[in-house]
Amino acid sequence: MINSNIQILSETADNLDEEDWNNISKFMKEFPNRVKRSFGPEYYKNKLLNSPYGLSYITRVIDKSGYCLGLTTLTRKLFVVDGKKYLSFELGDSFVTKKLQGKSIYSKILSSALLIIEKNEKPKFIYSTPNSQSMHGLLKRGFELSEYKIYSRLLPLNVAGLFQYSFIKILLKFFISIYIYIIKVLLKIFSKNNDISIKSVEDLIKIEDKHISTNQIEHHRSHDYLKWRYFKNPDKYTMYAIYHRKNYIGYIVFKEGIHKKALALYLVDIFIKKKYISFTRPAICRTLLLNDLKKYAFVSTWISRKSTFWKDISSCFPIKNKNIPFIIHKKLSDDIFLNKNNKTIHFVLGDGDNI
Repeated sequence: MINSNIQILSETADNLDEEDWNNISKFMKEFPNRVKRSFGPEYYKNKLLNSPYGLSYITRVIDKSGYCLGLTTLTRKLFVVDGKKYLSFELGDSFVTKKLQGKSIYSKILSSALLIIEKNEKPKFIYSTPNSQSMHGLLKRGFELSEYKIYSRLLPLNVAGLFQYSFIKILLKFFISIYIYIIKVLLKIFSKNNDISIKSVEDLIKIEDKHISTNQIEHHRSHDYLKWRYFKNPDKYTMYAIYHRKNYIGYIVFKEGIHKKALALYLVDIFIKKKYISFTRPAICRTLLLNDLKKYAFVSTWISRKSTFWKDISSCFPIKNKNIPFIIHKKLSDDIFLNKNNKTIHFVLGDGDNI
């Protein structure tokens, strides 16, 4: 209890009723420009109740009527290190209503959230990719910046949509049509490989369930995980299967999103078997060409600097947009995740909750 009017509750997500989920959704509407994904009740129920790894945790600040005034979640996940599975949690959805900001409420939310995890679980890895508003509070509560660097990278396309004034859009229209034509030509050149084919995935059963890690550290990728993350998610994702001479070698996932009122395309997830990693660039280029590129202001992705996919993804997304803060809870994470052994790590947009 903070005072007689509001209290903090930390619990497993199955303790919430329909009214609680609706109140969370209403609360998240205060932050329409902070996330590139749904914030409806179905999104949160799927995320926190349906993880194939078990129940997740939620911490809320609520008033007497049960209305949500602050929030953070710890989503249950599974990371793989050198073939061994480790229980993990992603801390996300860190928001506090404007009238309570600056009153140390977020610090209390974090303390409560971490306390219930420490009491009930034995996690090996707790991580977050926080927004600027929550970063300071997280660093004061046992998180530290990881030495693993993650970058947002992009390929600019129809950037006219990012400008507010119509006369600028008109001036750019001619040049952009030429620019996108050149981009398509380059993508066709880079995608030339007669042994590679791409097919849209409507049913996971049609692709194999053997996604063996190509990096020493990366998220566990099973059929159950992919189904939960991309197929049962209320948001729409498009998955493409990659084949080499009719042999399945991996997949790529895309999602549309809005950035500054312009439509953008995001490469959310990618997996390619170690034996075929040299086909990463042609596979990305070929899947990009399956989209109507002139619709999008840009195509963007996240990629960790020590991923085995770094070189090829960077060549497809040549502009470094920004550094993504990647923080790890030092006390509640195993040393193996703290970069003590200089391991390769694969981390992309889909491994976080930002999209």
